Amino acid sequence: MNIKAILSAPPSNRLWQQYQSEKPQRLLPVGAPLVDQRLQGGIAQDGLHEFFAADHNDATAAAAFAMLMALRLPETETHILWVSGDKERQASGRLYAAGLAQMGADPARLLLVQAADMRDALRAAADGIRSKAAGAVILEAQGHARLIDLTSTRRLVLAAREAGVLALLVRGDAVPMPSAATTRWQVRSAPSLPLPGNVPGFATFDINLLRHRGGIAPFAARVTWDHGDRIFHDAPLSGGLSAGSAGGTTDPELRRQSA
Repeated sequence: MNIKAILSAPPSNRLWQQYQSEKPQRLLPVGAPLVDQRLQGGIAQDGLHEFFAADHNDATAAAAFAMLMALRLPETETHILWVSGDKERQASGRLYAAGLAQMGADPARLLLVQAADMRDALRAAADGIRSKAAGAVILEAQGHARLIDLTSTRRLVLAAREAGVLALLVRGDAVPMPSAATTRWQVRSAPSLPLPGNVPGFATFDINLLRHRGGIAPFAARVTWDHGDRIFHDAPLSGGLSAGSAGGTTDPELRRQSA
């Protein structure tokens, strides 16, 4: 490693080098044993994680999955901060307290921030992370959102690592672009198995790990959410265990190896 080059680099790059070389991060288990095994314990609790909708109709599924991952935090981790811009409010509406309660969330733990635009939303998310007032900060973005780029996500990663806060980025109707996120996922709603008495089953998701900065290989899995215990369970894909990622939407960064 060229120490002189690092010391002469701009401050932001020196911080990034320091971040890359720090001790292993705390892990937040998903709860589903097969998924956590593939993740070697879970996702970084003090990292930035992106959740892309598989298609336009799955934007709600991506947002729901991010929220449920935030609910995996112990309740002692204070509040969950949800940040969005005016475009997001018009596209996906507002969070519904009664629906959140049915999913196992305590609406009193949620703090909603409605920003005028994505620039203000990014600032609010970064400030929320640095304040340590929330255990998790979720930033919702719709469409291309050019301001969410390598530079802005790098700032969020550094802030999350320094504050020890879980940062989650929900991307509806968007195409993956270069970013500094710790992990990147694609989320799709999946059919659930009915409960006895033909009662609607648990919320079920097809999740696809597109990229992991720790070097974990991409894979696909199906999980269901148990709202009573606030934990995900394995719901194996057709053919058995969760599989390596193949076909479907691919991540351009896996080919370019950018960022």
